[in-house]
Amino acid sequence: MKDSINIRIFTLFLCSSVFLCSAVFAEAADSNSTGVERYAIYIGSNSGGKNNSRLLYAGTDAMSFQKTMSEIGGVPESNSILLLDPSKENVDDALSAVSNAIVQGKSVSRRTEFIFYYSGHSDENALLLGKSSYEYSQLKESISNVPSDVHVVILDSCYSGNFIRTKGGQRKKPFLMDDSTVVKGHAYLSSSSALESSQESDEIGSSFFTNAMLTGLRGAADTSGDNKVSLNELYSYAFNDTLARTESSSAGPQHPNYNITLVGSGDLILSDISASESALMIPEEITGKIIIRDSFGKLISEINKTEKNPVYFALSAGTYTAVLITETDTLQGTFLLKKNQLLKLDRSYFNSVIARTENRLRGDETVNEAENSAESEGNEGALGPSGISETTVPLEIKPFHFAFAGENGSNVQSIISIGLIRASDFIVNGAQASLFSGNVTDTMNGAQASLIGVDAGVVNGIQGAGIYASSQVLNGAQASGIFNRSGTVNGVQGTGIFNQANSLMGVQGSGIFNTVQDGSGIQAAGLFNCARTINGIQAAGLFNISGTVRGVQAGGVVNVAKKVTGIQVGLINVAEENNGVALGLLNIIRNGVHDAGMMIDTNGNMFVQIQGGTNHLFTTALYGSSPRYFFSSGGNDYYHFFALGLGTRFNCRKVSFDIEALFFNTLCQAVVDIGDEIHDIINKYEDDGKSFSDDASTEDKDRVEDLAEQFHKYTYPSLRFSVSYNLLSHFSLFATACVDVRIEDWNDEAFDYGNRNLSIDFTAGSNDVTLYPSFGLGVKIR
Repeated sequence: MKDSINIRIFTLFLCSSVFLCSAVFAEAADSNSTGVERYAIYIGSNSGGKNNSRLLYAGTDAMSFQKTMSEIGGVPESNSILLLDPSKENVDDALSAVSNAIVQGKSVSRRTEFIFYYSGHSDENALLLGKSSYEYSQLKESISNVPSDVHVVILDSCYSGNFIRTKGGQRKKPFLMDDSTVVKGHAYLSSSSALESSQESDEIGSSFFTNAMLTGLRGAADTSGDNKVSLNELYSYAFNDTLARTESSSAGPQHPNYNITLVGSGDLILSDISASESALMIPEEITGKIIIRDSFGKLISEINKTEKNPVYFALSAGTYTAVLITETDTLQGTFLLKKNQLLKLDRSYFNSVIARTENRLRGDETVNEAENSAESEGNEGALGPSGISETTVPLEIKPFHFAFAGENGSNVQSIISIGLIRASDFIVNGAQASLFSGNVTDTMNGAQASLIGVDAGVVNGIQGAGIYASSQVLNGAQASGIFNRSGTVNGVQGTGIFNQANSLMGVQGSGIFNTVQDGSGIQAAGLFNCARTINGIQAAGLFNISGTVRGVQAGGVVNVAKKVTGIQVGLINVAEENNGVALGLLNIIRNGVHDAGMMIDTNGNMFVQIQGGTNHLFTTALYGSSPRYFFSSGGNDYYHFFALGLGTRFNCRKVSFDIEALFFNTLCQAVVDIGDEIHDIINKYEDDGKSFSDDASTEDKDRVEDLAEQFHKYTYPSLRFSVSYNLLSHFSLFATACVDVRIEDWNDEAFDYGNRNLSIDFTAGSNDVTLYPSFGLGVKIR
């Protein structure tokens, strides 16, 4: 009996131990997973084909959405793809790439979520992607094939309600951001109904729907006060804000639609305000409309705060302007938001009072039919500058308007507006010129020029200044002799010294320095470029810096980037991640090739080498000689080998294979003598204060030319194959097989130095060719 009790106790103890061990191992296994992993594709397509006018802000909307989701939406940049004016094939390739990434990441994440954002043209049946289209039914199937647990689709385009119309708009209870339950499903959001146009605005430099989404994601939609924005909160905010902004538009009110079918519990959190690097807190006592613009004048958000509770709003560190509009006052101020700071935006920051103008609301009985007709003609309805008419301003038409010292001629429609000190107008359809400064606070369609400075809210034409030009939105050309600054540029921005732009889609050029936050096009400077994101070409005579490059980054000396999908070309290339090509003498690519090694070959030579670049294409710099001359030179028989080349690498776990094309130069006493003779001839003229190119005799010029042609006799091409084995994470052994090429009567002298133990002779055309194989062993530090 006693033994039976002991056995039962032992059995119970053993089972408990197994259970506890299983729990510990399960917890350890879970600790290796990341919970929720998000992926995203952002598409901005300004081109809708030949039958549709080109949009202005679809591309910048997509970049802004990517930026916001990267900062507070839990989508790392490495998991996102940005497409600007893509074809259908480009979209399919992106969907395939995301699918592959999700499959590869399944082992380290317990739930995956996929976000698909599109801004551009569409019709009742398809997205319009320039010359191609993507039918809704096919797009829905392609998105459904992405192997994520959740699909969130956001379409900001005309008639986009047709994408979700077939399934209606019935809500089901969404789920938590954490992974406490198993959930699956989709959420489709569209900017308009199946029969409505979607609209963008010059005033806000964005589409109404996307601007509402971004404002809501950054905190304006957080009605619960938990510093998180859920899917339900975001849709509700975007619906109300978009409808309020478009209900008086000539294109008609815009009603965002939804279809949410998510199985689980809780609520889907789309953004976490506490994850931002800095934030605003708008206190309880402030109510009204708060308009926030960045240092470039670009609208960041319009927050309608009605309730007596604080609102938290996520922002990047920087300088901002805020306008507070209440029932009685309009106040303005600026504030500096530092990194990792929570700034309380109380009334002390609004230290400037703005005088209000008497505007006539659309639909006022005093507005005559002619004015209404004129307004309607300016609005086309589809996503474009159409539908931008919240109020109607009575205009005073003056063919010639003169503004002297400090005078502001507001609400003036002019052919020419000239100001001795300042000319300031709400709308200028013509040309504005000012001796010292010119300012258009709303819209200008024409040309603006100033000797000292130019400012404008929206310019659709040309803006130029002798010293300074600044614009919130520019669709055309902006030029300045010294300095340009612009919120959004869709065209050309050029200056003799310095350019600065928040978003650029076109060409930015400067004699000295360019900086841009998000650029699509060409950024070129005589000395220095700086950008956060470049989709196109970034080129400078000296130095390039960029966060993300999708295209070409070319600098005369140094290129620095965080992530490159394309090509880096420069003397020195540095990147944290390069998935394309790096061409330079020194390439420091964190996820690529960065090896230093030493080897000895069968000809008795010792070599040191540096390899740097990407696996697709890397550069090799190599120096070698006999151990006898490796660290010295002397006598007529000494020699040194120098080589530069390009290679590609194939990795297979611990083993890698390199194929390299090298070009060697043999440095010996004969080469030194050639260089000395050329130097002496040229110095003979320079010592007498003359120019060799202008004053040298024909005999001396011919001699220098003959000597220079002799250099190729001491060079030779070579092909090298290498295999490396990684013994440790940063240490490997490698073996090489190399073939040097000698061509008779072309580079014979190069092979007069050093030992050649093996040779293969054959005839190629009229030339005798000799191959010199050699083998080597060495070590690398990676």
